[in-house]
Amino acid sequence: MRLFWVLVGVFSAATAMASEPSFDCEKAGSSADEAICDSDGLAELDQELARIYSLAVVGDLSTERLNELKATQRGWIKGRDECWKSDLGLVPCVAAEYGFRIADLRTGYAGARSEEGPSVGPYPYVCDGLDVPLSVVFVNTQERLVTLSWRDGAVVLPSVAAASGARYAARGSEFWSSGNEAMLTIPELGSMSCALDSSG
Repeated sequence: MRLFWVLVGVFSAATAMASEPSFDCEKAGSSADEAICDSDGLAELDQELARIYSLAVVGDLSTERLNELKATQRGWIKGRDECWKSDLGLVPCVAAEYGFRIADLRTGYAGARSEEGPSVGPYPYVCDGLDVPLSVVFVNTQERLVTLSWRDGAVVLPSVAAASGARYAARGSEFWSSGNEAMLTIPELGSMSCALDSSG
């Protein structure tokens, strides 16, 4: 289960673009494309996704894996373009889709992790209320995000102000990390302490 509602209120449209997406905005073919062209935050997410997708494509993949990667990317674009139907709203939905896809690529393709860039991870965290590691991917663009994945779900959270450490939160869900320790709260899971699994 992927939770999209947590990004409400972030990624407002920019009045003057400083960042441009990976595609030509003159050829924007969907409302999602237009939203990306109107938002620095979304444009930076698009740039980062394009970067790691290119790294994954040129990675050491079998023909079957390369075809799978290209097919899932086409499917992802189609899903992202359906965000105009989302109750969440177009811009927050598009941002969440980018968070999920960046995490999927970084988790599934070694090539996507072969160069340093704005996204990092996945990092495994052991949490006292989960029977499997929590997979954590950080996206350190203008609008910072974290994608959290576990056996039965995934969520994307925006960065919020914190007195210390890094805190990501919205609508009752929160991931607050400091060093190798973190606190996780997901409404359906409750609150729990987590620690980076250095062996993973």
